[in-house]
Amino acid sequence: MSSLPNSAQTASAPNAPTTASRGKIIMMAIIAGAVITNLYCVQPILPLIAASLAVDQTTVDLVAGSALLGFAFGLALLLPLGDRFDRRKLVLGQIIVAFFFGMAAAISPSIWTLIAAAFGLGVVSCVPQQLVPFAAVMSRPSERGRSVGTVVSGIMVGILLGRTISGFVGDMFGWRAVFAVEAAFMIPVWIAAAMLLPKGVPSTNLSYGRLLASLWPLMRDNRPIRESMIIQALLWACFNAFWVNLAALLADGPMHLGSAWAGAFGIIGAAGALAATFGGRASDKLGPRSVIGASIGIVTLSFLLLAGAESSLICLVIGVIVLDIGVQAGLVSNQTRAFAVDPKAQGRINSLYMTATFFGGAVGTIISGWLMARLGWEGIVAFGILLGLIALAIHWIGAPRHAEKPATPGA
Repeated sequence: MSSLPNSAQTASAPNAPTTASRGKIIMMAIIAGAVITNLYCVQPILPLIAASLAVDQTTVDLVAGSALLGFAFGLALLLPLGDRFDRRKLVLGQIIVAFFFGMAAAISPSIWTLIAAAFGLGVVSCVPQQLVPFAAVMSRPSERGRSVGTVVSGIMVGILLGRTISGFVGDMFGWRAVFAVEAAFMIPVWIAAAMLLPKGVPSTNLSYGRLLASLWPLMRDNRPIRESMIIQALLWACFNAFWVNLAALLADGPMHLGSAWAGAFGIIGAAGALAATFGGRASDKLGPRSVIGASIGIVTLSFLLLAGAESSLICLVIGVIVLDIGVQAGLVSNQTRAFAVDPKAQGRINSLYMTATFFGGAVGTIISGWLMARLGWEGIVAFGILLGLIALAIHWIGAPRHAEKPATPGA
C-alpha cells in the first residue's frame, strides 16, 4: 500500500474535473515539444562547439550531459510544485527564465560558462513534464493513456525535429546562433501557453518541504513506480548514448558528414514518434507491463542493427527508427503504469519518474562520451546492448504473480 498524505493533509480533487478537448491535448503536445528543444538542440552541434572552443570530445559532451542533469534537477525540485500550485503559472515562469538562459548560452565565452548555462537551461526546461499531468488529470480514465501518449509524442517530435533544425542552423550560422534562435522561440511559445493553458487545480495543501519528503515513501511503497523509474532510466541512457555521439560518428567516421546531416536524422527518428501514441493506446488495452517488455526488446534489437552503422547508412537509418519506436513506447507505457498508483499525486509521481529517466540519460551521455573517445562506435553499441539486457532482467524478475490490468488511474 502506498504511504501517501492522509485526507487531512491532501486537498480534495475537483468533484467534476474539466475534461480537455482533443484540440487542447494536441496544443499541450505542441507547447511541450517546443520547449524540450532547449534540451536537445546542442547534440548535433557538439563538434562545432568543440572546434570553436578548442576542447576534446569528452569535455564537449559535458555540455549535453549538464543540460540533461539540469533537467533531472528541475524535475526533482520543480515538478512536485504542480501538486501544490497552479501549474499554468509554473509553466509560464519557467519559459521566461528559459529565454534568459538561452541567451546566456549564446554569448558564453568559454566551455565552462556554456556548461553552466546549459545546466540552468535544463533546470527550467521541465515544462513538458508539467504538461503531462495536465493531460492525465483532464482525461477520462479510459483515454488517459492516449492523452499521455499524445503529449509524449509532442515531446519526442520536439526532441527529434529540434535536432534537425539546430543541425542546419549550426551549419549555416554557427553554434551560437542555435541558442539565440532557441531563446527567441520562447517568446511565441510563452504567448501560446498563456492563451491556451487552463488554470491548474492544486491537489494538496502540503508545504514544499513536505511535498519533497513525501517522494521517498511514494517510491518506497510502490513497486510499479520503482520499476518504471529504473527501466526507463536505462532506456533513456540508451537513447542519449546513441544521439549524443551520432554527430561524431558521422563527422569522424568513414562518411565524413557534418552537423546538418546529424540533425537531419531527427526527421528519420521523428517517424517513430507516433509510437508514443500507439504505446499509450496499447497500454490502455493490454496493460502497460506487456508494452514495457516489448519496448525493452525493441531497444536492444536496435543496437544490434546499429552495430553496422559505421559502414552502412541503411543499418543506421533502420536502427534509428527502431530505437525511437522502442524508447518512445517504453516512455509512455512506463509513465502510464506509474501514474496508475495515485491520481492525486500525479506531479510527485511524474517528478520521481522523469527525474530517474533524465538522470539515466545524463549518466548515459557522460559514460558514452568516454566510451566513444576510447573504444569508438563499438563501445556505444556494446553499452546499449548491455543496458537493454539489464532492463530486461529487471522487468522479468519483478513480474507480478497476477497480470496487471490496463491502467485506469481514476477507477
